[in-house]
Amino acid sequence: MSNSDVIRAIDATLKDILMKLDAFELDEFDLEFSDGKLVIEFTDGVKVIVNRQSAADQIWLAEPRGGWHYDYRDGRWIDDKRGVELKATLEDLIGEKIGRPIELA
Repeated sequence: MSNSDVIRAIDATLKDILMKLDAFELDEFDLEFSDGKLVIEFTDGVKVIVNRQSAADQIWLAEPRGGWHYDYRDGRWIDDKRGVELKATLEDLIGEKIGRPIELA
């Protein structure tokens, strides 16, 4: 994939996550999206940030316990260290934080 293809794939993924989270209409978090960066802020002030890293052709996720880098493989964003898919990571993080499961797939 070319760099511009990767950027399009990243932006499409971030917008898909934003739309799915927004559709839940939950009061436990607020969403902010601009210029390749999605911020999920919970009512207690904790933030999860998912953003485009164009130079590395990756999506990066920052959360209170650490940061993760995702590579595009076979149509999915996979963590380069743990082998976990981005949306699965977000489902776990958000579900844990709000006390009930959510599905982003």
